[in-house]
Amino acid sequence: MDHKQGPTLKDLAEASGLSIATVSKVLNNRDGASPANREKVLKLAADMGYQARGSKAAVPERLTLVMLDRFVTNNTFYNEIVDGVLAEAGNELIATDVRVLASATLCASDIEQLLAESPGPLVLIGIDRRDITEAVHRSATPAVIINGMDRDMNISSVSPDYHFGGWAATSALLDLGHRDIVHVTHPYRESIKRRLDGFRDALEEAGIAFDPDRHLLDLGDPNLVSIEARASIERFLDKRGSVPTAFFCVADIVALAAIQALKGRGLSVPEDVSVIGFDDLSIGAHSNPPLTTVRIDRQQLGRKAVRLLLERWSQADTSVERINMGVRLITRQSSGPVRTS
Repeated sequence: MDHKQGPTLKDLAEASGLSIATVSKVLNNRDGASPANREKVLKLAADMGYQARGSKAAVPERLTLVMLDRFVTNNTFYNEIVDGVLAEAGNELIATDVRVLASATLCASDIEQLLAESPGPLVLIGIDRRDITEAVHRSATPAVIINGMDRDMNISSVSPDYHFGGWAATSALLDLGHRDIVHVTHPYRESIKRRLDGFRDALEEAGIAFDPDRHLLDLGDPNLVSIEARASIERFLDKRGSVPTAFFCVADIVALAAIQALKGRGLSVPEDVSVIGFDDLSIGAHSNPPLTTVRIDRQQLGRKAVRLLLERWSQADTSVERINMGVRLITRQSSGPVRTS
């Protein structure tokens, strides 16, 4: 034990012979610990000089921001969310520890180990797999998810309104006269599935029956939600025979890949085919042509998540919230009226 920093949750668990989850429940005054274990933990905490949560200030001294390695490298979307988290935490004079977990080997024990090393509130960015959210819930650790959701509604979350974004982008194309529209995606996460749901709902509202074979290009691999989507789009066009009049893409980088694939076939955007992206990354505004997209205020996502987490910290009985923040269609030159000739 580091006596300069005082005992940790792990120290109390080892001294009591109980699990970290049980010790955390006692210290956070949550159900799930027997009276005998509760008395044992509280006595040990007092004897060892552990500062119980009830004696802390209205805000924690530190929070841990957790994200996956594939979201870190060259990812403007997540970098701006992190900026928002750090800015809001800084406003409250809260120190922030950033932890990066390996996507390929992620499991519940990673979270358990993290909490043993750095007990305290968590901000999970883009991590909402059920085994992970269950591990966090079992630990009774205050937490919030950004760009994801806990399907069991045990952890609060903040995400863009992806369904509306998908609906708005598709509706804009329909208003321009497009009826042969393809959604390029890989719905491996709930946030991406919701874009697809919005796309499908907009088609059906316009009286167009959704046909996966005609309206959907599933890239089949999360790693292809990138500029590498170009090859998949080219193969799709070869197999399809006819060229759709519009593409709605799951992300701006995929939309740029679509534009490259179309130009490679001698087609013009938007004269021959319209293209809309999602996220409003800065590179899209400077593409040729400038990209129509759905704007997400990523820094506000991070700021809102910290405020939500602090509510949970100060009032343990606060109801779980699932917040969908507004998004907005940004119309530029990559979308236009359907070609009539």
